[in-house]
Amino acid sequence: MKASREVGLEDLEPGEYYIVAPGGKIYRPEDYDYEDKDFEALVNFEVFKVGVSERPKAPHINLMRKLELVNRDSYSDSGHLTMLPKGALIFDLLVDRALQIALDQGATPVHTSIMYDVGLDPIKEHISLFGGRSYQLKPAKRAFVLRYAACFGQFSLLSRRPLSHSVLPYRIFELADSYRYEQRGELLGLSRVRRFHMPDMHVLCRDLEEAKVEFTKIYKICCEEAKRHGWTYYNLHNIVEDFLKEHWNLIRDIVDWERKPILIQVIESGTYYWVINVEFNAIDSAGRPVESATVQIDIGNAERFGITYIDKDGTKKHPTIIHTAIIGSIERFICDHLEAAAKAIEEGRTPILQTWLSPTQVRFIPVSHDQISHALKLAEELNRNGIRGDVDDRDATVAKKVRYAESQWIPYVVVVGKREVESNILSVRIRASREIESLSPTALINRIKAETSGMPYRPLYYPIKLSMTTSFS
Repeated sequence: MKASREVGLEDLEPGEYYIVAPGGKIYRPEDYDYEDKDFEALVNFEVFKVGVSERPKAPHINLMRKLELVNRDSYSDSGHLTMLPKGALIFDLLVDRALQIALDQGATPVHTSIMYDVGLDPIKEHISLFGGRSYQLKPAKRAFVLRYAACFGQFSLLSRRPLSHSVLPYRIFELADSYRYEQRGELLGLSRVRRFHMPDMHVLCRDLEEAKVEFTKIYKICCEEAKRHGWTYYNLHNIVEDFLKEHWNLIRDIVDWERKPILIQVIESGTYYWVINVEFNAIDSAGRPVESATVQIDIGNAERFGITYIDKDGTKKHPTIIHTAIIGSIERFICDHLEAAAKAIEEGRTPILQTWLSPTQVRFIPVSHDQISHALKLAEELNRNGIRGDVDDRDATVAKKVRYAESQWIPYVVVVGKREVESNILSVRIRASREIESLSPTALINRIKAETSGMPYRPLYYPIKLSMTTSFS
């Protein structure tokens, strides 16, 4: 184990990467003593470019097909994916979760346009900062850009009239159907696509000090939400040099709260519209970072788009804007779940989807035709209680049906035979623990309700009988 050599705050230089550890200690990446292999993977990728030029394995691609969640559409452009019924259900549950988080923060949801006039100065300037990966079209004389986040529509809306200081911080939220023309060779399953859905929230703050408070709240929510889903983020902070040195306490306090190091890149002042841009990275099964959530403090776009508020003294001012996608794009968040499952497989553990997110939560398997009606009654009772249950009524052996349920990662599997009908006690196979428990229908309902408490619910997106379903995979 080598001794890490510290660097002083005054020695940090634009264009360079550094590691900030708890206690505010700063190190150069090559001098740091790594204890966490996932954090080291982030540093290796971002700083030393290890694996950047390699085509990653991305086992989530095979899993999304195996689980019948997502497929590509040969009628469309590359990077435009189709959510199959089970995938659509997971997608919508994650959308509901993103909305739930936004509403809990007091956000106002809106829906805005997906295309904007590239001849308008603020749009043109924003595109120049974004780069050359925008979708553009010219149906007639005017050229338009397809949005790559919710910024254009929300900023247009917010610029229509000044806000009052009394409503700040003001939060606005949208699920943005977004487009980025990624290079074909960079497209990769759900992790890099050309069409994606971004749960985008902007927070308008009176000034930088209020923005720092809101930034810290959102930062913590992003980290806590990742843990709720079963993984830990490893974070890259892109920070403008002046902001870093003037507001060092903000960074130090965040690192102390996380109790683990972060990677920072020092940016030359005036390069971007933001002063800090945090990328929250999940580490996939191949040891590569996948940027998921994000939060930025923006000091440029309020003036660019003419967004103002009236302060207490009657003067008109530009707010400081926070950009955040607390769970990142829906597609990448599904990818994060599948890559976490792929890690479990590699480590010899049972891959799972959390019960609230599993398309079918309980599968009933009748032993014979005589038990189908009872199995249907049980499934219907669960569905009435907000639990997704279905019945494998196909003409196949019980063993084959159980294996299929296992292959679909269904959290609870119940074989219904004559004994279960007569006793009303169910033998429940529990995927997470690999155990079989005897439960009454009421006890099973109560168990799942407790397990999924506080998370969104949607009903089945396909027939309750498997014999009536259609496979698109």
